[in-house]
Amino acid sequence: MDDAARSACLDVIKWLHKYRGERCTDMRPASYGNLEVVKWFHVHYPNLFTPNVMEAAAESGQLHIVRWLHENRGEGCTTLTMDVAARNGHLDVVLYLLEHKGEDFPSYATTSVQNIEVQCLFATSDTLLQKHQRSHVSDDQLITLQSAYERRRAFVKGCLSRLAEFAVRVGNIELLDWLNQLGLELHTTVPIRNAVSQGNVKLLEWFHWNQFELNDPDLLQLAVQEKQLDAARWLSKHGFKITSLSLLEEAGRKRAVPMMRWLVEHGPPLNFETAMKLTMEYRQVEIALWVSETDRVQIVIEALQDKSIQNEVAWILTRTRFEDPSSKRRIRDAIQHAPESTALWFEDHLSDFEECKWIFPSRKRRHSEMELMP
Repeated sequence: MDDAARSACLDVIKWLHKYRGERCTDMRPASYGNLEVVKWFHVHYPNLFTPNVMEAAAESGQLHIVRWLHENRGEGCTTLTMDVAARNGHLDVVLYLLEHKGEDFPSYATTSVQNIEVQCLFATSDTLLQKHQRSHVSDDQLITLQSAYERRRAFVKGCLSRLAEFAVRVGNIELLDWLNQLGLELHTTVPIRNAVSQGNVKLLEWFHWNQFELNDPDLLQLAVQEKQLDAARWLSKHGFKITSLSLLEEAGRKRAVPMMRWLVEHGPPLNFETAMKLTMEYRQVEIALWVSETDRVQIVIEALQDKSIQNEVAWILTRTRFEDPSSKRRIRDAIQHAPESTALWFEDHLSDFEECKWIFPSRKRRHSEMELMP
């Protein structure tokens, strides 16, 4: 029966009740939004209803269940009901609870919100807010909200601030627009930093459009650390400059190749030291695609001293082109004068690549001589 109730299968519930005599032990259907199942339990298992039932419905945003329970049952709700509805962004449920059960909640029934506050700036006249500002709420709802606020200011502000916290956490722009009609104030930069960390450009746009200051100097660094390329691009278009190659190194540490490419294209000129560090320490061989041939040659020569990155050197030699004869000569000489085991490794792994034939001319000659032998 409990499984059927959790699945809101009313026909199965009725069959089990009729032929098996099974009983249900909880009222989870209230949180799933199936009103017909709730009504059936109201008739057959009225003792299962507790204040937790309305809390479950409010937490999942089932306004029609909350309304029906309020009108047909007398258990009420728990002291946490308002908080869980607000914490999950259910504006319609919060407004309904404020109108019909607002006096039932103690002052501590909403937990404090540290990052954002709804200021509840209702207009002083009977018209409240201008019509164009309140397109998402009816006059009656706004009047009810103001009335509740005048009776219990701290409690209502806490409920609305909890809604705002939810809205910035998930990027609910419509809810933020609605709440911003009453005045929103950021107490910390955490909501903005979270938007950057999540790569939520729409939320960043909302903060910018509504004149919230994006002043943290490390927001671009944060975007790079979190590999949020879209956020990094947005920030760069709104006053955040790429002033240091340290951002490129950070992208290398994070193995964020698209971010690296963007930073190379839009940041300070890439120097040899940074390119070498990215190749040797972070194994970011893609950097070889974006440096000059001269620097690429030097990267290969120095990397030949470290056997642990032979695969990375091989990647550079097979994936990039060396046009200058002097570049080819320097690389060829470096491989030939490397320790014997290193030279043999590269010959074994690269000599069959057409683009690497220039590295092993003696091998090519030996093959030609063998082909001419009778």
